Amino acid sequence: MKALVKVSVIAVMLIALTGCGSKAITTPPVSPTPTPSPSVTVTPAVLTCNSSQLSIQLGEEGAAAGSRGVTGMSFKNISSTACTLEGYPIIQMIDASGKSIPTYVAHSNSFSSPSATVKVITVLPGLGGKFDMLYAAQTGYGNAICPTSTSVDFTPPGSSVALVLPWKIQPYGGATIQKLRCGEIRVSPIYAP
Repeated sequence: MKALVKVSVIAVMLIALTGCGSKAITTPPVSPTPTPSPSVTVTPAVLTCNSSQLSIQLGEEGAAAGSRGVTGMSFKNISSTACTLEGYPIIQMIDASGKSIPTYVAHSNSFSSPSATVKVITVLPGLGGKFDMLYAAQTGYGNAICPTSTSVDFTPPGSSVALVLPWKIQPYGGATIQKLRCGEIRVSPIYAP
């Protein structure tokens, strides 16, 4: 009888392992649930303005107490692409023969926007990054005569090509006539309008 029980148990196990009848039971293959990959958005970098994208625009001129000032000078973006400016323009006076006149530029605050500090300014097409200039007039320097420019070169920060503005200016400088230093100009950092 023990042998019969063993055979019966083995038979039941075989039937359980092979399934009942000839029909095989299949389970559909399980495919892993796709995990969405993180999306990456690529934003094109806004590049530093180069001179070919800009024009130089004269601001509002004024005079008072022996000084001449210009507020709202502008590097206007004439391209179809936004670009950035950061820092101070490079300024060089030019005489009638095309030669450089000694020009001494000091960095200063903006006169129309005193809280303007050096920061990156994005200049959209058709708009401009502004800056201000201030220089001493002849008042207080007696008969001393400083050279007058016929044009002024303005180089945007980050660029090496100047933009020429036909403009006659005659900056004086130095604390007294004895310490006269022609060509001193104070300029602000570029700021957003």
